[in-house]
This record gives sequence, C-alpha cells and structure tokens, in this order.
Amino acid sequence: MQILSLALVAAVSVTEAFAPVALSSRRAVVSTLQASDKPLTELCEITKEACDAVAPMLNELYSQIKIGTGVADTAAFKSDATFFTIADGIVQHMFIEYLFAGDKFAEIVGEEDDSVVNILETPFTVDDLVVPDEFEELVIDTLEKVKALSSRIDGNAYKDLTVFVDPIDGTREFATGKGDKVTILVGYNDPAGHPQAGIIYRPLTTPHYWASGAKSEGFKDGVLDTPDEINSKGLLITDGKVSPFIMSTIENSGMNMVPSLASGNRVLMLVEGKAGAYIRDTGGFAKWDTSGPQAVLEAHGGVMAKLPEFLVDKSMVSYTHLKTNLNLDFCKMSVGLTLSNARDKGMFIPGLDSIVKDVHLVKEYSCLQGLVALAPTKMEAFYLNAIHSAMNNIKKKSPPTYT
Repeated sequence: MQILSLALVAAVSVTEAFAPVALSSRRAVVSTLQASDKPLTELCEITKEACDAVAPMLNELYSQIKIGTGVADTAAFKSDATFFTIADGIVQHMFIEYLFAGDKFAEIVGEEDDSVVNILETPFTVDDLVVPDEFEELVIDTLEKVKALSSRIDGNAYKDLTVFVDPIDGTREFATGKGDKVTILVGYNDPAGHPQAGIIYRPLTTPHYWASGAKSEGFKDGVLDTPDEINSKGLLITDGKVSPFIMSTIENSGMNMVPSLASGNRVLMLVEGKAGAYIRDTGGFAKWDTSGPQAVLEAHGGVMAKLPEFLVDKSMVSYTHLKTNLNLDFCKMSVGLTLSNARDKGMFIPGLDSIVKDVHLVKEYSCLQGLVALAPTKMEAFYLNAIHSAMNNIKKKSPPTYT
C-alpha cells in the first residue's frame, strides 16, 4: 500500500487528487488561511487535532480490550448487539462537553447521547463501567489537550451548524481486534441538514489514515492508504447478508465485490480508491454514520445520497442531518421494521415482514432510504449512467428492501 498525503484548497482532477503532497507543504498552505476566510477549513483542522489528541488514549484502551476480548470489564454489549466501550463514551464526552462547549453550535448530536460519563472524579466511570485506574492519568492528559483546542473554535462563526459525532464508528471491530477498520466521525451540517464539512479518522492505524474536507471552501486534506491499483469497478459490501438487490446490481453492472467493515471506513475506502461505489438498500446505519463521511466524500469529488431518488432520475438527495425527535427522512409504507431501526425493540417480531406506517415506530436517526455513495473515479457521466441502468434493469425482479 502507498501512503498518500493530501493538502488541497482548490478543486483538482481525479489524477491530481491522488498525487502525493508533502505534509510540510500542507502546513505551509493552511497556515496562510484565516478563520474568517475559511471557517470550515479552520474547523476541520481543529477537529483533526482533536482526533490526534484522543488517539493515544484509544490505542491504550484498545490494547487492553484486545487482550480481554469477551471477558474484559471494559466492554459490554449494547441492546442492539453491538459493543459499547469505555472509549466510546469518553471520546464523545470529551468532544461534546469540552471541545464543542460554550454554545458555539446550533445543536450537537452524538451516537452515545444516553451515556453517563464521569471523568472529573475518580474512579472514572462510563455508565456502570469503571475505567481501570492505570488509565486515569492518560484520560486527564487527553482531556487537557481537548480543552486547549476548544479555545481555538470561534464562538460566533458556527452558530447555524449542527454537529453529528460518532466517537468510535465500528465499536464491534474495536472490541474484537479489527482496529484498522475503526474510525472517528465528525460532521458539520448547515440549517437544511446538509453536510458541509467533516472528518473520517482511523485512530488505531500506524500512521493514522484520515481524510477531511469542506467542499464549499474548496478544501480537502488527508493521509490516505491508497492501493497500488485503483479499483474503480469495486462495490463495497457489508459483513452482513448481501441483499438480492445489491447482488443483482453487481452481476448486472460487471462490478466486483469488495468486503468491508464499518460505515466510516467504507467511505474512506472510496476516497482511497479501494472501490468505486458503496450501495445499500437495507439499513443498519444512522446519520452519525453519514454526516461526516458525506462531507468528506463530496469534498474529495465523490457523492453520497439516498437511494430512491437516484433510482428514479439519478438525483442526489441528501439525508437530513438535524437534531430531531422524529425521523426526518421517513417515507410511509416503504420501510420495513427491523431490530436496528425499531424505537421499541419489543415491536420487532423476527420472521415477520412489518412495513412501517407510523414514524413514531422508528428511531429518529436511522437511515431508512438506503444509500448510494460513489468515489471520485465514478463521477463521470458514463459511470453514473451505467450504475443507474444496472439498478433499474433488475429492480422489478429484485426490488430494494428499505429498512
């Protein structure tokens, strides 16, 4: 694999987007920018430094979880069968309560909003999990670094932005020794709920691979793990069951399947050139999985959108990333109730196909309308038309299943 560093503040061609740029050059360019000139760029830079700050702590916690997988008291199951970790809660707490503190943003939404975190008095706790005392000094040092970064965020420039945070996307991977698939996701969204800036950051790789960007300011940056050969015909598939719609699309389009884990990691794979598309009809992902990744992908020349509108006329319609009590992208009579999208899991009956009529039955941040994400290498009209045609050729026989 080739390690690639990007530092671009203007739109470039696909070839140029994968050309190495020295980190020293990146720093020289960014240092000339003023927050008032490029506020989203400035925000991306600070967010990246925050990810750098928490990475050592995450690596230490990851090391212990790897040793104690299955029995460690630093990991417990969520009710929806994904791992919740101490690291998850602490990182979100540091970002929301300290990095973004001071009413600098319109709203802040985090995946672990229900967690109760104490990192002020020992013993430190996350809900009923106790942070091992050998980590206390590291947590304290990390918190001080995050607090220092908070002072650099302009108090007035981002009042209309809603922040979506996924402190550890891929918690199952984190807790089972697949740390290279884990990412930190942060997205900044405008008043309409459209992602405007964000970052995808792998904290458990050496070096830390990441990408950030703000399309409206012509900014994109990152350190990418690029393959020796770009796989523009690759279509990312999840680690779960591949739906008939996706399988038929792959067969009809001549694309090849690329196994992948974790939502943020998949989008970073598109930016890196490891695949050309990430398409899904079934759910199991939420808006903290799409906010930052969409902003990054669009800044680097790709696109992410809901699937139904793309199927009709190739329209690219974004999910709505705003704080809410009811799902803002719900479509009556088109969504199947599942264990992952049900607000009350007791309403889900295994083996029974239940089409949802009432928005109150589904989680407010579940993505219920599938996904089409295309890498920069797939943005030419020929590729868009080919993918669109492949889907429409098979959708009557194998229609998408939205969940």
